[in-house]
Amino acid sequence: MIRLATRSLAFGILVGLVAPLAALAETPPPDPPTYRCQGFDEPLHDGMNIPRGRVLPLRAKLVLPDGKFGDRDTIKTPPAVSFKFQPESGAEVDKTGTIEVRDYGKGNHFVWDDEAHWKFDLGTKSLEDAGKYQVRLISGDAAEYKVDPGCSLTFNLKGGD
Repeated sequence: MIRLATRSLAFGILVGLVAPLAALAETPPPDPPTYRCQGFDEPLHDGMNIPRGRVLPLRAKLVLPDGKFGDRDTIKTPPAVSFKFQPESGAEVDKTGTIEVRDYGKGNHFVWDDEAHWKFDLGTKSLEDAGKYQVRLISGDAAEYKVDPGCSLTFNLKGGD
């Protein structure tokens, strides 16, 4: 009888320990923080006409609702660039894989500058098609953080060199 009571007690303790662990496993992870993008300021503005070869200095800050900034210490995966060509007819074409990085940037990611902003220098010399382009700052890792609203710029690339 004592043996049965000991087994029952041990089983009860085991169930008591496993049940909270199972509840933790079912708890969804918290939503990642959402930053507001502040930037792509002067000299850049929507609709500007850019001659081929110009470098576009993209500068942005990421701000939480409480006013705190996202820097390289709080954001492990830097924001990324989304770059698309919008032809006069037909679907837009993703040009992110062909980005020309000038002084600042790494691949298609922004780099942190100690002047307190993320920066990326987008070159236009290698762009083959004249016309309308859109560049946006997006999250480098949507599981880590979101960007909403984002920064974006639409510009017209003029032909010729």
